[in-house]
Amino acid sequence: MMEHRKKSRYYLSLLLVIVFVLSLTGCQASGDGGKPAGEKKAETRIVTDLVGNQVTIKADVEKIAVVPIPWATIVYAVDGSGKKIVGLHPSAMKAYQKNILKVMAPEIANANSTFVDNNFNVNYEEVAKLKPDLVVIWDYQPEIGKKLSELGIPSVAIKYGTLEDVQNGIKLVGEILGQQERAAALIKYQQETNSYLKSKESTLAGKDKPKTLYLRDEQLQVATGQSVNKIMIDTAGGVNVADEVTGDNWKKVTMEQVIAWNPEVIILSNFSEILPEDLYANKFAGQDWSKIEAVKNKKVYKAPMGIYRWDAPCVETPLMIKWLGKVFHSEVFTDYDMRTDLKNFYQTYFNYKLTDPELDQILNSKLNPVLKI
Repeated sequence: MMEHRKKSRYYLSLLLVIVFVLSLTGCQASGDGGKPAGEKKAETRIVTDLVGNQVTIKADVEKIAVVPIPWATIVYAVDGSGKKIVGLHPSAMKAYQKNILKVMAPEIANANSTFVDNNFNVNYEEVAKLKPDLVVIWDYQPEIGKKLSELGIPSVAIKYGTLEDVQNGIKLVGEILGQQERAAALIKYQQETNSYLKSKESTLAGKDKPKTLYLRDEQLQVATGQSVNKIMIDTAGGVNVADEVTGDNWKKVTMEQVIAWNPEVIILSNFSEILPEDLYANKFAGQDWSKIEAVKNKKVYKAPMGIYRWDAPCVETPLMIKWLGKVFHSEVFTDYDMRTDLKNFYQTYFNYKLTDPELDQILNSKLNPVLKI
């Protein structure tokens, strides 16, 4: 009997040891969330950029350097933060330093703006120091993409030119950052704006379209017929006087040409410090603005600037087109409240509550006192 009890205790102990060992083995074989070790989260993934390149990127992108000027703010808008932006174009930094984004995302002030020059040439030594997980480049920069690849830095190319390019770019950034829902919401707002503007087409068709000059600077660089500004003007019910000018988005023209066009409305970009008063006062040597209809009738306006210049395609482009609609045809857009929409946009997409002075700052209200917007 005693021997039988000893054997029973022995077998029971052996069974307990086996169960314990098996439990340890089971724990070791499981990864995060109880998944087998062979199913651990991938360290990389593949995205397709806007020119069709399949690019291998880190599963979790934490550091981005951005070559195209407007796209740092698109990264901010899609991610809801500027913390992942380690580099941006010097012109983008210049805009940041004087607009509301400086208040909304102070962390962007720490980003590098010397790794790329004003002509979009990349300093590879500088960009390597940033150790980015990804660099955003233009579609016409395959050689830069190749060189970055040789340095072990992946890059994605984006396109510039149409409002659809902006939407496709927002979608790509959302995929890169794992922020597909935020990207989809921004795209939906753009599409809803398109539908709203289409609802105005029949009414606008019966209206005179104001001849509009979109002026970049005092050097007489104007938005051409190939520019996104032409699309904005057309959509809002105006006509770009420089439609026949081609070759680039902005092109220098002569004062004689401007006089021949005789625009009824002039929009001044935020790529320079040019102001309506400069034209009203005939400030620039060799330029006579006194006979231009827009100047005589005090219809020279400084474009708005929110988290970026509204002159360029960006997440705020729908707002820019509606602003132009109010400028060109206020009687058609009586159902649209610019200030309310702007407040709602910032609250919804940036989680930021605009004050009335900040609204005035964005809309350049002090420079555009005639506009009741």
